[in-house]
Amino acid sequence: MDAIIIDWDGSTLPAELRELPPGRYLVQPLDEERPLTPEEDAGLRLGLDQLNRGEWIPADVVLEQMRQRIEHK
Repeated sequence: MDAIIIDWDGSTLPAELRELPPGRYLVQPLDEERPLTPEEDAGLRLGLDQLNRGEWIPADVVLEQMRQRIEHK
């Protein structure tokens, strides 16, 4: 099932929730921003520096490498 994003006023049950079949659901707010960890920040900066230097790998190549790693575990 795809994710459903709702805006909730905090009091009434949104129609999107009433339409869901019985089951277990995880509901969490999307508005809370989480700061990057130092490792995440460093990784993003490294990646941006590499892109600025013209060092990049096409997305289809990266996806294929990821598939291969997953299949060999």
